[in-house]
Amino acid sequence: MIEMPSDIQFKDELRKEEINVENELKMLHNKEYELLEQKLQRDLERIRKSLQD
Repeated sequence: MIEMPSDIQFKDELRKEEINVENELKMLHNKEYELLEQKLQRDLERIRKSLQD
């Protein structure tokens, strides 16, 4: 059985994602391209691993 997140859990995840995107935009604005690329690669790897479960 798949358990759906509660509204609070869902909003908490959205807040985390908001912070994540804000940080990425700061990196882009500061021309920290290598750091941004590394972060995005880690995020992509984490997402792909989660999808395999």
